[in-house]
Amino acid sequence: MENPAEVGRWVKAQRQRKGWSAQELADRARGFAVEEGVTLKLTQQSVSNFELGEAKRLPVWLRYIHKAFSAADGETREDTHLTLDGADSSAMIELLPTFVGAGGGGTGEGDRSLRAVSGSLLDQLGVRPGDVLMIEIEGDSMEPEFRSGDQMLVDKRRQSIAQPGAFCLWDGDGYVVKYLEKVPGTDPPKVRVISSNQRYSAWERLADEVQVMGRIVWFGRRV
Repeated sequence: MENPAEVGRWVKAQRQRKGWSAQELADRARGFAVEEGVTLKLTQQSVSNFELGEAKRLPVWLRYIHKAFSAADGETREDTHLTLDGADSSAMIELLPTFVGAGGGGTGEGDRSLRAVSGSLLDQLGVRPGDVLMIEIEGDSMEPEFRSGDQMLVDKRRQSIAQPGAFCLWDGDGYVVKYLEKVPGTDPPKVRVISSNQRYSAWERLADEVQVMGRIVWFGRRV
């Protein structure tokens, strides 16, 4: 079923069959979204308008409506995540348009867009929306720590590699996520670029050849 009008009427029928108000359905759907680390601005009015069958396209929050319908009764009614919605606000941060390689690098070509993240998460990380960049990695060179499909937040302020760690960088061919450490006693200075997966060998580059985008400060993974 892909016709938005038909889906809207189906949502209304399912909701009424369960005896829920539009507000309760919105609350349940937001609970499932928060469990995935997504701050969803879904209101009773959003649900009611969609049920009218006049929408031109399917809303992005429909997958959480499906989750609410398929969950056991009461599964999210006492979910503590639901209490976050009123207190937590979302913030828009920049998303790199193409994947970042954990193997071969991504180009980063295309129009950059914005994604909503939890304001409380940014507070915990001690960053502002403009300080961070969201990326998604592809490849297996950073397993088991990071896996293909993981979403990450990059603190663009933290570009110093004085302390080893995981960074997003442009290696001359593309954007990649790697561990970086200084090579001691080198002149001109060199940087060792390291993968977690032992199938990939570490390599060295002149420090001037490596453009560090920032340090990885958070990642999320679907289960």
